[in-house]
Amino acid sequence: MTRSHALIIAALAATLAHAQGDTCTTALPVTSGLHHADGPTTGSPGPGGCGGGGNNGDWYMYVATFTGTINITSCNALNNNIDDDTYVRVYTGSCGALTCVGYNDDMGGNNCPGYVFATYLDVSVTAGQTYYIVWTDMFDSDDFHWNLSECYGTVMGTTYLDQNNNGLREATEPHAPIVLEVDPGNQFVHAGQDPYSFCSDSGSFTITVPTPPLYHVAVPASRSYSVNNLGDLVTGMDFGFQPIPGMYDGTVSIWGWSPWIGNNTTYHISYGNVGTEPLNGSVVLTLHPLTTFVSSTPPQDSISGQLVFWDLVNLQPGTGGTIHVTYHTDSTALTTDTVTATVVLNTDHLDQTPVDNSDAITADPTTSFDPNEKLVDTEWVTLNDVAMGRALEYTVHFQNTGTMPAVNVRVRDVIDGDLDLSTFEMVGATHEHYVQFIGNEVIWTFPQIMLPDSASDPEGSKGGFQFRIAPKTGSIPGTQFENSVGIIFDYNQPVITNTVLTEVTIETLLPEQGTSTGMTLFPSPGDGRVSLLWSRSDMPDARIEVVDLAGRSVLDLAGISLRQGTTYPLDLSGLTAGTYLVRVLGLHDAATARVVVRR
Repeated sequence: MTRSHALIIAALAATLAHAQGDTCTTALPVTSGLHHADGPTTGSPGPGGCGGGGNNGDWYMYVATFTGTINITSCNALNNNIDDDTYVRVYTGSCGALTCVGYNDDMGGNNCPGYVFATYLDVSVTAGQTYYIVWTDMFDSDDFHWNLSECYGTVMGTTYLDQNNNGLREATEPHAPIVLEVDPGNQFVHAGQDPYSFCSDSGSFTITVPTPPLYHVAVPASRSYSVNNLGDLVTGMDFGFQPIPGMYDGTVSIWGWSPWIGNNTTYHISYGNVGTEPLNGSVVLTLHPLTTFVSSTPPQDSISGQLVFWDLVNLQPGTGGTIHVTYHTDSTALTTDTVTATVVLNTDHLDQTPVDNSDAITADPTTSFDPNEKLVDTEWVTLNDVAMGRALEYTVHFQNTGTMPAVNVRVRDVIDGDLDLSTFEMVGATHEHYVQFIGNEVIWTFPQIMLPDSASDPEGSKGGFQFRIAPKTGSIPGTQFENSVGIIFDYNQPVITNTVLTEVTIETLLPEQGTSTGMTLFPSPGDGRVSLLWSRSDMPDARIEVVDLAGRSVLDLAGISLRQGTTYPLDLSGLTAGTYLVRVLGLHDAATARVVVRR
């Protein structure tokens, strides 16, 4: 499917005389949703003739996406309702010639129960026009939350792991980032913030959880709400996810930048406990001989040759982390070499899905690279992959190649219409961020990231993230999933990345690579120089047979020793282009996976 991205971006020139967000020219861009103001303690309160009150100002810039009414309010359960006294002004026009369109101080206790000093303002907006929202301090400079709604009302709630099954959230129970569905309207909401919030039209609606966390049941199964008056705030739309006991399941992924010959580069290892019981174990990284471990955050627990270990003790359900690994690529590496790093999550328990306890990343060494790029883990999927719900893994890399630090970074991605937004899942990210859905567009915001410039800090200037999303079950052979993103550094024009493409094929009779076999072959498709990553128990005397689709044996190796979490090289470069099955046979075990050889 082919479609274009629609990005509404305003480019503003930042001044050096004020901090970002202190003046009209440094206003922070915002969209609908929940936001956080720092007080304010600095900044301009805006030109006169727009109400009164306040000495400092936090400036935000909003570009209307529709013609209608927006609501701006500090009526929020997260605020200190006792003494947070907020005041808002809204202007339109250009920074040198602003026109006041509205202001508000106290909305009164009748509209925001228990919070008489909250602010509430409705503003009529025109699609494409820019508005400047200025929050000023009154009697204190406490930070506070405020909400911008592009629709009739605001809905808030929490999503959490209800570990004691009591239907109430305890202080120790973790947030569960999940996708919610709102009907009628088939609207998807990413509950990535704690609490989550979204805008709602007037009427009656039902919220459900299309894809609950693994091994958990959503309680309640749904929640209903109504918005009857403009500006209504609906709270309590909470969902607890109660565990099915006895489920041990860890997961691990590795992603990062290609090896940079003679320089340091970074791998990111994301691990997690997606089961319902605590886990003990370790994360083990195996580096390619052409690369050398430099350092990691958090620090490693031990090193043995090319193996690096991080111990996991009492990893609780629903928790995990990201390990940032700096490695060095030898100056003797060639751009024709293939460098592979593998990672394995070992646990003390029998894992429910051992296939996701290992991962690998393969790339050719490079002397230069595109600092802003989009990657996908496969060029094609089968109908069986689609039926099984196999998700595509997308990786986004970005780097600040400017001359000053980037204060804020946003990434905007219009998701292909043949991908199922309800299956969206974050794998990991290099920096703190939040995710927002607007229709079929996903926006990642990295506020106050303070990304150094590449000249002063080559490694520190990089960032990125990885996410998963599955094709819609109705995808047919020939369906193509296209994807690229726009990366915005502060107020600059968006950097549009390359477009990645995955296509649905008709190879429905092939076993799924890396889904239930306990081994993974990579790269595939590739030129035939393949690595076999073995994730089952050690097999000291294995037989490896490669057959073509006609069932003819084209390679037969005996006496092979396969160790869990390690790779074995297979040279299939002499075979003709096509798809092959690789069979591993042992005394008490067997596995099969597919590999594609292309020229």
